[in-house]
Amino acid sequence: MRLLPPLNRRILLTLSTLAFPLPMHQVHSEDFQGSTHRVEYDSKPILYSSTEPTDPISSIQQRFKKDRSKAWMDFDPKFGYLPAVLDLLGVPRASQMLVFSKTSLQRHQITPDNARALYFSDNIYIGYVPGAPVLEVASIDPLLGAVFYTVNQDKDEPVRFRRDMDCLSCHGAARTMGVPGLALRSVATERNGEPIAGTDSEAVTHCIPIKERWGGWYVTNSPEDWIHRGNRPGDAPAAGEGVVQNRVIEANYLSKGSHVLPLLVHDHQVHMHNYFTRISMEGRLNLEMYGHTRYLRHQINALLRYLLFTEEAPLPSAVPINEAFVTEFQKDARKDHLGRSLKDFDLQTRLFKYPCSFLIASDGFQKMPPVIRDTVLLKLWEILTGQNHDPAFASLEEEPRRAVLEILRETLPNLPPYWKADGHTEPNPE
Repeated sequence: MRLLPPLNRRILLTLSTLAFPLPMHQVHSEDFQGSTHRVEYDSKPILYSSTEPTDPISSIQQRFKKDRSKAWMDFDPKFGYLPAVLDLLGVPRASQMLVFSKTSLQRHQITPDNARALYFSDNIYIGYVPGAPVLEVASIDPLLGAVFYTVNQDKDEPVRFRRDMDCLSCHGAARTMGVPGLALRSVATERNGEPIAGTDSEAVTHCIPIKERWGGWYVTNSPEDWIHRGNRPGDAPAAGEGVVQNRVIEANYLSKGSHVLPLLVHDHQVHMHNYFTRISMEGRLNLEMYGHTRYLRHQINALLRYLLFTEEAPLPSAVPINEAFVTEFQKDARKDHLGRSLKDFDLQTRLFKYPCSFLIASDGFQKMPPVIRDTVLLKLWEILTGQNHDPAFASLEEEPRRAVLEILRETLPNLPPYWKADGHTEPNPE
């Protein structure tokens, strides 16, 4: 039997190091049978540990090697290298989320009074604990999935992104779809932030109800009628920003609060990244073993269900606008001639106005094995043009489905020619 990691196992971002059995999570229909089984990602052709990454950090590392002086960046007397690293990687301060559960590499520095701040962009995640010795960084590689790094908070040395393999004991297991990825937990804690065994919700995605999310997290501006698991270290009251204000010293962080809109986006995109990595790696392994990918039809169908938000949990009521986050999040949005993009928010009953993940434009999808990408695009086109009558996609209403089709036609690169008109389907790529 595989042993669970010990208490001091080094991990990053959102997984706990506690050695207690993982609960059996309910599986939504957007997942697939075996979706939590570990992929052999250190075998050929993937070779995760020995392969040089091509993630966003890798190009910066090359730049630093050519000119070491560029690695000497501004060291803030309070925040260390955090502001410089956020700016270097294009990660907005407005994405700040606060986690008080002891579920990180630097768990001994984390308490409800000294929460860990998380910041993210479309492909970078950064963890910061006030007073802790390192920054935690995860970067999404199109072939390897999540690649983990640390940066020492030491003014006497330049910025260095040190790759950390120890994270895979948890960040390459069931909670991350069995591939190197990111994991979210919603877990009750003791008063000191220690997770309580057996209180995990199922894996956090955009599919689980709001009432099951954010255990161990602060939530500073959710609507009054929302019920969730946030803001509750130990026996703290269930709701209200006062919990946060009474526990956290805001001056210890670059931004204010832990807003609900970044939390919602984060819930969606973490699982989407893991999905792309899982399908890409399984595709490569199938091509290596069998020379085809016909065995992945169920996995591809499941990917499409998540991509198209077919089981998104409805929002209980309208979400407050976080203008700073919206501005940063949408500044690189790919817009069609009508000004529409997949990053447009709805925030009334659902997160996004147009039900297709903006991450379809990311390298995680664009650099999948061509046969996988082509198969996904063909079925996606059939769904959006109304030629696919699978009941799993029946929740997609005609108007937003048509809008997604039109947006993708104008904004998604390298589309097959048949996407440009509503004719009959081309043959299956296989």
